[in-house]
Amino acid sequence: MSSVASSTTRRGVLPILDLAVWEKNPTVFAEQLRIACHRVGFFLLRHDMPQEVAQRQLDETRRFFQQSTIEEKLSISYHNSPSFRGYMKLGVENTAGATDMREQIEYAALYSPKDRTRMWPPYERLKHHQNPWPHSHQPELQTATEEYVGHARRISDVIRDALCMALGVHRDTLDPFFGRNCTQNGETDNAIEQEPPHWVLKLINYPVVQTENKQDKSPKFGVGGHTDTNFLTLVLQDDVGGLQVFSEGDWIDVPSNLGPGVLVCNLGEQAEILSGGYFLATPHRVLANVGNKRDRVSVALFYNPLLSATIEPIVDPEQFHSPTNNNPDETTATSALKWERSDFEPWRRKSNAMLSTVGDNTFKSLARSHPEVFQKHHPDLKLLEDGSVVQG
Repeated sequence: MSSVASSTTRRGVLPILDLAVWEKNPTVFAEQLRIACHRVGFFLLRHDMPQEVAQRQLDETRRFFQQSTIEEKLSISYHNSPSFRGYMKLGVENTAGATDMREQIEYAALYSPKDRTRMWPPYERLKHHQNPWPHSHQPELQTATEEYVGHARRISDVIRDALCMALGVHRDTLDPFFGRNCTQNGETDNAIEQEPPHWVLKLINYPVVQTENKQDKSPKFGVGGHTDTNFLTLVLQDDVGGLQVFSEGDWIDVPSNLGPGVLVCNLGEQAEILSGGYFLATPHRVLANVGNKRDRVSVALFYNPLLSATIEPIVDPEQFHSPTNNNPDETTATSALKWERSDFEPWRRKSNAMLSTVGDNTFKSLARSHPEVFQKHHPDLKLLEDGSVVQG
């Protein structure tokens, strides 16, 4: 049975939303999004990106991993990047202390020269370097990726605004967190945009894994169970499958047969905090690619506010049991924040406290996942057990 539902939710299935509804009636879309993000935290989205753009991104990603030699891959190795950008071979990244069975390329937002001079706080170092591209053997990867990122960021902006409406606040409430300033009449003034939001893109390949012990039925993972620390994640995936979501006490499969016209979306811990716990940062994992005939390819955009942004609730949790809003308009949600979720205790990694700013958490995650690169390029820093980075 397909694990897909309409915009409503029921146990064991993921809601599916359509961005076309946003264009026709933002209020209706915001209400559908409210239900999905409050009850599940994961949803499928029929987007308005040209499907050939999404398919080209998948094709170029697969081409890099399948046709590049190891020498060509390592020519853009992240070992050469103090900002943790570039190719990461199989087995160098870990999640929750376990090695991930995947290889990937990581890219991130680009900053102007004036933003690339500061060394403190430590997250300022993430702005210093460019994205390494395989120009010598696959220049098409940069063209395809930059076009895709432009569309994915635009879609993320829409979801961000819709999440504000779903919380019953004005749709531009989060603009300052993302480097956009509003004029006195509430309109966004793009002319006074600050630095860009710190998006991160991962091009991921999960190779086929052969099991040596046929009697071992324990699950193996491409990436272990975790919640994302960012605001919003958009995943473009092929049809191999393996992504699972933890919802109401069970791991459920995310459908992989919907094509490039559908994105898998989930909220991160920033969105959960900003919503005062009303929205869910949902745990998820990817099963190891055991027994399939080809590698699994996915492209994940991690959408973040400014690195300097401080994450704190924008709504009062006291309103979660408020009566229905009798005067909705198109800049707020169609109903008040009714609590419609069971009290089931969500799965969580232990000892993963959120730090004060987006940048602190981003740098913490990179330092923990890539200790060799951290030690090589940042010998003056020390990572503490709680994730804080201090001068060492």
